Amino acid sequence: MIDISKPVTTSDALIYYADHILDEIDNLAKVEYNKKGRKYRFVNNAFQRIRQEDKHLVICPEQLDLKLSFYSAFSILINIGDILNTHPQFCCTILGLAQELEKNHWYEEENSSIIHFRNAKHDPRVVQHEADAFVKQFPITQQHIDWGINLMVCSKLNFLHTDHHIGTKLEGVYMRQYVEQYFGEEALTSLDVLVALKSCVHWGNIKGILYKLKVPNIDISPQLMENFANFPDPDQELCSSVYDRFPSGTSKYHLLYKSLDMLGLDFKYSHLITIDPKEFQFEWLYNLCHDIEFDPIKYHLRAKTKQLCSNPVNLSELAMKHNSRMNKLFDLIALIINIFQNTGGDYLLQNSKIPKLDQKLIDRYSKLYQRFVDLAKQIEAYEMKNWTQDDIIARLQQDDTSSVNKSLHSIVSQLK
Repeated sequence: MIDISKPVTTSDALIYYADHILDEIDNLAKVEYNKKGRKYRFVNNAFQRIRQEDKHLVICPEQLDLKLSFYSAFSILINIGDILNTHPQFCCTILGLAQELEKNHWYEEENSSIIHFRNAKHDPRVVQHEADAFVKQFPITQQHIDWGINLMVCSKLNFLHTDHHIGTKLEGVYMRQYVEQYFGEEALTSLDVLVALKSCVHWGNIKGILYKLKVPNIDISPQLMENFANFPDPDQELCSSVYDRFPSGTSKYHLLYKSLDMLGLDFKYSHLITIDPKEFQFEWLYNLCHDIEFDPIKYHLRAKTKQLCSNPVNLSELAMKHNSRMNKLFDLIALIINIFQNTGGDYLLQNSKIPKLDQKLIDRYSKLYQRFVDLAKQIEAYEMKNWTQDDIIARLQQDDTSSVNKSLHSIVSQLK
């Protein structure tokens, strides 16, 4: 502390001010707040959710012989119902995975799920006797480790697509597939298995595993890349599934994109549905969705907060930019699937993003609505006469003499 009652040198003042900045940074690192019962802490330059501290994986990679990750994982499992007795092979999988993460530095940065022994509030070795007895009865094998790695990869796929590793229930096609394959159908509905998975899947490093899934443009450091050099290559089916869905935060664009594809390319009378492309603009959507398919990670809801890439997109700004055009396309979809028969889009009516066909929607597009209704009646009349699809299209295309309108089929086909 400097005595400010006396003159001080410039160097002393700089040292004092530097110490002050370091103290402020240290205080900032301890900032916490609660929201809706969840605790958040300022970690890695961002506020991150802090999970129950008894779910942290305690590690000490400098002294692997201490087996801290093993005892830490066991201390978590021993407090989850009767899971050690009901699902011992599952528990061996979690225990083997924990040790593998610690040994190979495949764990997440120290934050809400991982804690170094020097910062831990308890010593996980208090369960050493019980843990050693358990693995003596149920030895951990390489198969258990392989299973754990697969489940970890599946959880990061879930995160990529939904922003959740597991969800309120066991979610994800591949997660459920592997849990049932490894541990039986009963494990799919086991609350204890769910609770255990919710803890352990957060231990793995998101960036490293997404990198191994070949997600392009992950902002990964050379050190992390080196750490994951010996991480087993995920099954090709899992790598391909990266592109099965759009990343978390972009589901409305995916819904719009796939709905228009289906109506424009698969609905047999899409050649007859004509619209003004200036009123209903498609190009922005297809350009955007092609970019999401090409570089999904920058559109992820957590791309910025988790520093997943170097050029994250601001999804709020993106939505504001396209909101008006997007809503008009949703309106168009609602008109088509409510007016025409057998579009293949009836299931879309259950989606809250698709507006209801109410009087407000009808009034907003009164001329288009009436034109679609008349067209649907004409199609039905010709079908009643047993005309073929090609004959109906050929006959009714002659009636549309507009020089402005284009068919839904031609618009979508051109943009694909």
